[in-house]
Amino acid sequence: MVGYVIFTLAVAISIACISYDTMARSKGWPVGGVLEKDYSIPKIAAFVTALWALGKAFFVFQWWSPLLVLGLGWLIGFILTMALKRHAQVLCILGVFPAFFFTVVYISEEKPFGFLHRLFS
Repeated sequence: MVGYVIFTLAVAISIACISYDTMARSKGWPVGGVLEKDYSIPKIAAFVTALWALGKAFFVFQWWSPLLVLGLGWLIGFILTMALKRHAQVLCILGVFPAFFFTVVYISEEKPFGFLHRLFS
């Protein structure tokens, strides 16, 4: 269950990070310089994080898990952006790197934080 939460939140933050500038422009919210560019470091990290989370969900869990993770992540990312509005960009920029870290470190339900398992348990 921890893996689904990690992967879903990683996809949610990634989707919010990638789509924030388009949504913000249509709503009239400000867009920071980092998310304004199409090829910024947080957007590239968000894209890699989303792909990594979906791929890892496929190999660690059932074959249909990426569909569940993508659907819930998309919904949570949209709700996150709509709820936080202009403040969502701060969460996206700062949240995509821990999301990537925890997605990469995740091994299994027995050791959800990989080599950091003893530290967090």
